[in-house]
Parts: sequence; structure tokens; C-alpha cells
Amino acid sequence: MKIIINRISLIAGVTAMLLFTSCSDDFFDINTDPNNPTEAALSQLLTNSQVAIAGASGLSTTGLSSHLSVFMHQTVRRGDPDRYGTQGNDFMINAAWQQMYDIALQDLTVMIESAENVGEGEIPNLEYAGIGKILKAYAYAIMVDVWGDLPFSEAHKLAEFQAPKFDDDAQIYPQLLAMIDAGIDNITNSTNAEPKKPGADDLIYGGSNSAWITFAKTLKLRMLNNMRMVDSGVESQIVALINEGDLIGAGDDFELQFGSSISPDNRHNAFTIEYASANPIYYISPWFWDIMQGNNPDILNGVVDPRVPYYFNKQLQPGEAPQNPAERLDADGFLTIHFGSSGPFQAGAQQNSQTVLGIYPCGGWYDDGSGTKIGATTGTGVAPERMLTYYTRLFIETELAFDGVIDGDARQLLSDAIQASFDKVNSVSQNTGTSQTVPTITQEDIDAYIAGVLAEYDAGDDDRKLEVILTQKWIAGFGNSIDAYNDYRRRGYPVLFDPNTDVGQYSQITSSATPFLVSLPWRAEDLNLNPNAPPQKNPTADRVFWDPN
Repeated sequence: MKIIINRISLIAGVTAMLLFTSCSDDFFDINTDPNNPTEAALSQLLTNSQVAIAGASGLSTTGLSSHLSVFMHQTVRRGDPDRYGTQGNDFMINAAWQQMYDIALQDLTVMIESAENVGEGEIPNLEYAGIGKILKAYAYAIMVDVWGDLPFSEAHKLAEFQAPKFDDDAQIYPQLLAMIDAGIDNITNSTNAEPKKPGADDLIYGGSNSAWITFAKTLKLRMLNNMRMVDSGVESQIVALINEGDLIGAGDDFELQFGSSISPDNRHNAFTIEYASANPIYYISPWFWDIMQGNNPDILNGVVDPRVPYYFNKQLQPGEAPQNPAERLDADGFLTIHFGSSGPFQAGAQQNSQTVLGIYPCGGWYDDGSGTKIGATTGTGVAPERMLTYYTRLFIETELAFDGVIDGDARQLLSDAIQASFDKVNSVSQNTGTSQTVPTITQEDIDAYIAGVLAEYDAGDDDRKLEVILTQKWIAGFGNSIDAYNDYRRRGYPVLFDPNTDVGQYSQITSSATPFLVSLPWRAEDLNLNPNAPPQKNPTADRVFWDPN
């Protein structure tokens, strides 16, 4: 945790320095300030905002998926996420909001203004402005998706609004779509004469204009798909985007690639928590494990997922005793705890026994069956924070074709999406630089798995088909749970573990779960300090605008 906190502190410190400078009246006046840092600041602001956005979304104690992966029953954690107990003063809420709102969005606001508002006779930096607008739209869209209403129209305008109002989320989304279009126009109209061009400072696309445009259009598709359950009028825009065809393809994923450096620490956020500290906080959800192992009687029964040893590493060998009595210990060494449990075994430390995150998603260890105990040198931490991927685009298109919004064979698109998700696992696991011998998932095994999924798809009615589609998307997205959280609220799938009714083999566990949170509570600090903020919401009832329920 110390590593992550230090990383946030560094980002916050750099941001504070830049913001303090930007408050000066002559910051943008290059005719009177010979030491004006505008050009250097653009690269700093871009890098800083990208790191903050990635940190705010994924699996770390400061990322949204830290709690949403528990809500979506991919992981289990003791503490606030368990029993849906997240509150506005929770560390994750504060840290994720801080990274996204106080750091990334503030930096992007300054970057856009700096890029566009240049001195008389100078050429604006349209590529920086365009990338800034697209990133700003993405960050706000994620925040709307999980929090709903937000400060937007009066945000980051301290000279005018020291206490910004919270805007209606239904009014924010259309403005974000317009912001994306403006960003695309900026990039399209940029010229080689611009004084500063994004390059190595762009950690995501290396300054590639075409990559940013395809991401921007795919982001629009994602947002419009969220909206269409409550606004059928956006379907024509969806069709136009699909027909245009300029969307994320293989190798175009919107992601931030982490490396292996220890000083400064550049490893994947989840790796630094799980492996570098040798004190993992994430248990693997038994619901998620059983579905991937083909053990759930209702979905994919008997269909074993070849991604299991890539997703998870069992630290126990078959038959090996755990550190302490375990809530769940299978014969093959899988050890975990149960969501919402208050059973007799919840307090026992299992850091050297519990099954942990694997080489995918965090650059950890591939489960070769040896019961390897994890540590700072077990794996490398080299892995991407995946935020919007090619396989996600294909799953969106699968859903759209299934619903008849676009032309296309939903069954074939489902097959293509699953294939793309396997390709991503193979790509990541073969490029971590680990000393471990890691096999690729063979095409034969991939084909057999896809055949099993499609057989279940073919045998089902329309509800079952949709469940299969979104269950596969849920499995593929392991590591970043925001889209799964959105899908569950939009469509009711995947089916999640209900600790009040799905007892089964867990009948010895006493559950005291509270209702599912349909949005996240606002950060308590903002409500306490902002006189224009609303009262804290009821997150079990206050839905985001695109939620049709």
C-alpha cells in the first residue's frame, strides 16, 4: 500500500505545482514571461492525467475495480466492499475520486486551455487539445457511470465557482459526446507546423492520431450503448458508427502498459499490492471460480475455461494444509473466503495459502500446479491496465446485433469476441518478461471452449442467449470491472451470487448482506465542504440516468 500511496502523492504533488503555477495571471502570457513552462507542461500534464485515470479504474486499493470487482463477484475482500458496505468516507472512494476528479480532470482542463490559448501569431497545439478532450470525456463518462450526478459545468473554474453545483448526469453525457467530436476535429485539423507534438509522453498511444480517433469513436459506441436502454433515439448514431467502421481493432486497445521498474515503481498497481507486499488483499470469488471451472449448475456447467491458470495462482499444492482453518479449500488447493460471510474462519490470515491474482491481469504468476508462494520476485508486474479493448468492442457489437440494432450475426460476433479475449490473454502472458515458462493457450483448446459456449447459446431462449453474451464479457473483463458493473445494472446479467439465497455448499456461512449498490456514494469530503452539494445519496436506490430499472 505504501508504494501506491507514494505514487498518488507524487502525482498530487506534481499536479499541485502545476495548478499553483496556472493560477498566476501571466501564466499564458509568453510575451511577458520568459520562463513560461507551457510547452513542457503539456507533456507533463498528459502523462500525469493518463497515470491517474488508469490508477482510478483498475484493481488497486485506489481504483474503482477494487470495490466493483467485489460487487461483481470476481474477487472477495474483507472490509467495506463486503456486504456492499461501501460508504462516502471509504478510502477507495476518496482515492479514486481524487485521481479522476482532482488530478486527471484538473490536469486535462489546464492542458486543453494551454494547448488552445496560445500567444498572438502562434499556432495552437491541436493534437494535445484533441487528446485532452477525448481523455476528459472518458474520465467524466466513467465517473457518471458509477456516481451519476457530478460537478461538471462549474467544475475546475475556481476563479468563478468555488462551490460548484452537481449537474444532472443525463445532461452531462450529451456534452461528453460533443466533447469527443470536438477532440476528433482538433486531431483531424492538426498540422505538422504545431510547436509541440505528443510522443513518448503519451503513454497510451505514443502520439498516434489514428489510434486516438479510433478510440474516441469506440468510446462513443460504448456510451451510446449505455444510453440506448432509456433513449432509443441514439440507435441511428450507433448504426452510423458501426457502418463507418473506424473502431478499435486488434492491437488498438486503450490501455496503460506497466513495466518492471522498481525504483521508480512502474509495476502494475495490483502487482505492487498483491506480490510486492507479499500480503494479498484479494481473494478469488468462489462464484467466479466455479463458473470458470464449469462447476455452476446453471451456467456453463461442464465447460472448463482454459484461462483459469492465467487468471489465478493457487499457492497451495493439492492436499497441502493452509496457514489457518479455511472457509473454502478444495482438493486441488483452491482457497478463498465467501462474500458477506460471518462464519468461524473469516479472521485467519491466509496470505501464503489463498489463491491470488495470476499472470493475467497483473503480471503475476502463471499457475503451473507447483503451489508457488508469491513474493516481489514472483512475476514481474508487467501488464496493461485495460480500459477499453478490442474484445469489449466486439462484445458490445454482439449485444447490439442480438437486439437487432445493427446488422450482423450475434452468434459469430460472440465467437469472435471470445477469441479476441483469449488472444489478449496469450499476448499479455507471453510479454511479461517472466523467468517462468508460460505456455500459450492452444487454438484447439480455445475452439473447444468456444464450441461449449455456443452450444449453450444455441440451446437457450433469448434471455439465456443474452446471459451467455454478458457472462462471457464479464469473464473477459477480469481486472477492470466497470463495464461489468454497468452491464449488470443495464441488463441484469451476468447473474450474480446472492448470499441470502445461494447458499448451497456455503450453508455453514451466516450472511448479513445489504442490498446491491446501484451507484456509488459521493465522496463525503466534497459534500461536507461544498455548500452547493446535495445531501448524500442512497446508493441502493439512486440510479444513474441510463439505468432502465
